Amino acid sequence: MMTPAEIRLKQNPVLTSLLLGLGQGTYIGERLFPRLPQALSKVMLAQVGDERFRKYNLRRAPGTATKRVNIKYDGKTYEVKQYSVEVPIPRELIRESEESRRLNLNANLDISRIAMLTANDILGLDYEIECAALATTAGTYAVGNVLALAGATKWSASTGTPVTDITNASEVIRKKIGKRPNTLTLSADAAVALRHNAEVKTYLPSSQMGPATIDQLRSILNVEEIHVGDAIWIADDDTSADVWGNNAVLAYVPRMIGATGDISLAEPAFGFTNVLEGHPFAEQPYFENNLKSWVYGATYERQANVAYPGAAFLFQNPK
Repeated sequence: MMTPAEIRLKQNPVLTSLLLGLGQGTYIGERLFPRLPQALSKVMLAQVGDERFRKYNLRRAPGTATKRVNIKYDGKTYEVKQYSVEVPIPRELIRESEESRRLNLNANLDISRIAMLTANDILGLDYEIECAALATTAGTYAVGNVLALAGATKWSASTGTPVTDITNASEVIRKKIGKRPNTLTLSADAAVALRHNAEVKTYLPSSQMGPATIDQLRSILNVEEIHVGDAIWIADDDTSADVWGNNAVLAYVPRMIGATGDISLAEPAFGFTNVLEGHPFAEQPYFENNLKSWVYGATYERQANVAYPGAAFLFQNPK
């Protein structure tokens, strides 16, 4: 039997680093639900009330009591759920890979990388689907923070007005959380409709022949970041679908996660992702005799959550 050392897998922290270092591609879930590392499976977070938005009589005469404001908070428990996957690699493939490496052939496959790429992509897609399901469900949002487009109001229609729609939605969010949204996430369909829209083109230079660029859209729509989710998933019948469907989400995403991983829910985040520290991580590979394969495992304990439903706005069916 081949040992882990013989196939250069003795140091599984190397695999963990490889797993954490792989890019998510066009996955955008974490752009909308930023990571909030935690050490335990459950954590209590204090979500404060609206005291900062209220007007008080703060004037005082000498010797009189100072106005005291009691902060109300709702202590909520957030927990992570565990997601794991295993990828078996037949020993015959490992043998061929080792022989290619020994002979210095061009077809020098890195079996460890193949296994970790597969595990990482599977875990990443599962997380992306979870984020998209949460963000594209109307019930996730506060009352008045969802707009279903149809017919002439679709952004793909010549009469569609996405600049006006997004400007109005920005005001809806500002009046509820006191901050303007800074992030726009688009499904692939929504991005096409927005970039080619007639109203958007009125803001472009007359000499420009092609559609608006993402940089131009940032300026036109007054948002700091725009992210397009291109990920797809394939059903058991081999049909594929866009993870983000036909939707766009305008949201306020905080930028205050510091070196300690602390986050204040006084900052009106639309949502965040609770993640156990060090996740995702690579399991120790093991040999399974029945399969005659080395099995590579990876685990990701996390959960996407919504904090302030009024901090985001959903556009349904823009294309």
